[in-house]
Amino acid sequence: MIKITLTGYILLLLFTISCGVPQAEYEKLKKENEKLTKDLAECELTPAQIFDQANSYYDQADYSKSRERFQILIAKYANSNEGKQGRKLLKKVESKLLETARENRNKVENSEGDFAEENHVEVENTQKNNEAIAKMKVKYDINDHVTWYSDPSASVTNTKSYIQTYIGKKKKKPWMGLSINYFSKKKWLHIERIEITVDGETFEIEEETPGEFKADNTADGKREWLDRIIKKGDIQLTEKIAASKTAKLTFVGEDDVYTRTVSKVEKKAIQNVLDAFVALGGNAD
Repeated sequence: MIKITLTGYILLLLFTISCGVPQAEYEKLKKENEKLTKDLAECELTPAQIFDQANSYYDQADYSKSRERFQILIAKYANSNEGKQGRKLLKKVESKLLETARENRNKVENSEGDFAEENHVEVENTQKNNEAIAKMKVKYDINDHVTWYSDPSASVTNTKSYIQTYIGKKKKKPWMGLSINYFSKKKWLHIERIEITVDGETFEIEEETPGEFKADNTADGKREWLDRIIKKGDIQLTEKIAASKTAKLTFVGEDDVYTRTVSKVEKKAIQNVLDAFVALGGNAD
């Protein structure tokens, strides 16, 4: 499919040149053609080639790019020999990222003057960012080219009630997602809204579009849930939950309600995701 599209773009480029299409349109088509060429080359890479790229970046001490290539390798070819080796080497790369940040911080601490102080703050922030990202469980979606980040404690099963956040990052800016799950072995709630009480202050979450509250009858019980991208203003709610002494979820159904307390583990996980979100370039303000 990519090859056909690429050929079409090349023909279209030739057509635009011969027919005097405006320069801006030509440049746009040219950039799209270059992107397709790059995507095609990426698709044709073998596990060994990606593995070599990751190692090459490691040898050049470009640990960020090395980590990225290992993540893609693991996502695309998890069961290959290179993918299995990549899992082990990825941990080594992440350790190097933290080690480099600490070394840079020590260098700054041993320097003198205002310039050193400015660099100290910058290096300290870099170290915090690397540590925040290193805490995350990372999964790369090869179909949508999205890297997903979540706290290691996040539930991998839907047979329990929970609240958790996660991060998606495709190109530049990341986004945060909120997932709230209700599970019962006995009965449906038919959730109409969710109330979140944080240290006595109550917030309501309702459907933004019809059908946003979803339900599924599983072999183990009955599941109802909400999963949405968090808008900028709603990030403050997750910050309040993470910092709260007591936070409770109340699932309000048609004929009944169910209330549970947000656990310390859940609050810590939300804070970890918030830290990683900022470290990846997100704006939590």
